[in-house]
Amino acid sequence: MNFAQALTKASQAYLGAFLTTIIDTSRNGVPDARTDCANWCNPRGMGAGFVPTIATGADIVDAFFWLKTPGESDGCTETTPDGAQCARYDTMCGSTDSIGSRAGEPVAPEAGRWFDYQVKMLAANAVDINWPTPPVSSVLML
Repeated sequence: MNFAQALTKASQAYLGAFLTTIIDTSRNGVPDARTDCANWCNPRGMGAGFVPTIATGADIVDAFFWLKTPGESDGCTETTPDGAQCARYDTMCGSTDSIGSRAGEPVAPEAGRWFDYQVKMLAANAVDINWPTPPVSSVLML
């Protein structure tokens, strides 16, 4: 929400327009799960956030939406689940926060492939989907 507010303020200041945002909540159900926010590839410990809705409670946010399909791999670890070398390996997929970088964890498949371990983690760590509307009381409204 803080980033959405900053974008809206910047759009007013630099474009003279009041632009709103859509927030991807597919993996933000656990705050501060990563040791470094730069570690984007299949981050460990994440949970699915609020289910998609247009009832955001904030004028600056048009919707909370799962832009990234829960369970879709961001990229593969150096070795894929079938034991092959990852053809499109990105070092960020081997970060300390990435699933598969610790002993005993499953390795991640190629980007876009189904990652069963990850979707089960996202579901296990999901926010309470029974909330009617996400709380936005900590956001300073423009």
